[in-house]
Order: sequence, then C-alpha cells, then structure tokens
Amino acid sequence: MDIPLELSFHNMDPSPALKDAVDKHVKGLEKFFDHIVGMRVSIEMPHKSHASGHNIPDVHLLIRVPGKELVVTREVGHAAAKKSPTDAYAVLDDAFRAAAQQIKDYRRVTRGEVKHKEVPQEI
Repeated sequence: MDIPLELSFHNMDPSPALKDAVDKHVKGLEKFFDHIVGMRVSIEMPHKSHASGHNIPDVHLLIRVPGKELVVTREVGHAAAKKSPTDAYAVLDDAFRAAAQQIKDYRRVTRGEVKHKEVPQEI
C-alpha cells in the first residue's frame, strides 16, 4: 500500500487480536490485488450492552484503488432478518470477503473483461 493502513476502534478498547486479524486480511487483499493505494478500517461497537455475546461490532472498510474508492459496511445490529455472524471475527471475515469481491469486480472492469450490452440504434 502506498498509504499505511488506518485502523480505528470506536466505543470499545483496541484489541491486539482484532488488529492481528485485520493485518492478516489486509495482507491477503494485497496478495490478491497488488495496487491498493490505501485502506481505512473502522471497528465500532454500536451499543454498550451488559449481556455478553449480544454486542457485535460493526465493521466499515474504505479501500482506495487507482481512480476509485470501494466501501464495505457490515452492521450486524441492523440485519435482523439475515443470518448474522456470531462474533467480531466473523463480521470481519464477512467484510473482507465482500471487499475481495469488489476488488475482483474492479479488476475485471479495469482490464476490460466486462461485456457491455449493445444499445440498439434507432432508425
């Protein structure tokens, strides 16, 4: 990366284990796509809960690639109808899996591998 990783924690104490997990995912993305300009990862606890296991953090990723910014957000508390991850690491895995898909799509577009529909000409 041209710009160092920006990692922030909101409404929670910084976790060395989560930092290591983020670093692992970032290195995986860099192997997958070698020209990531910069990345911002924000992990935030939406609410302070007294019951353990009920408070899973939200994960926000902003990935800068040449000419574009890719955004991934995983907010488990707002996804009541969906099958939601059970812990912070599962949310992080899901967010980086979505980021890898966006990077894959971006790479296909920049290489010209995406087919465009032909617009019928009017007579």
